[in-house]
Amino acid sequence: MMLPGRWWDDKKTVKSLKLRTEQQQRMDDIFNENKGNLVSLYENLQREQQRFVSMSREDLQDETKVFAEIDRVAQARGDLEKASFHFQMQIRKEMDSDQVAALDKAIAEGQ
Repeated sequence: MMLPGRWWDDKKTVKSLKLRTEQQQRMDDIFNENKGNLVSLYENLQREQQRFVSMSREDLQDETKVFAEIDRVAQARGDLEKASFHFQMQIRKEMDSDQVAALDKAIAEGQ
């Protein structure tokens, strides 16, 4: 859905999308508002995945425990994906329709 990283700071991308300075500033603000939550959700996913791969042999024989941990990992992943999508939607709202079309084209072309 988006280019990786803080693509709105990349001079080539800024030029190709014709981003204005005030758009970049609002995108920076959105990034700063969301960064802490995204990092926290990512760390939570990492913890849950580590708990899962660290399960003892005994626990791995207990289907209830295994599926409970799978549910925790899936929930953590879902929470992160939702927050990431929300962040990306906020960024897109700062762009006009021509800029969004150019962004979508760049994404489709793998740039």
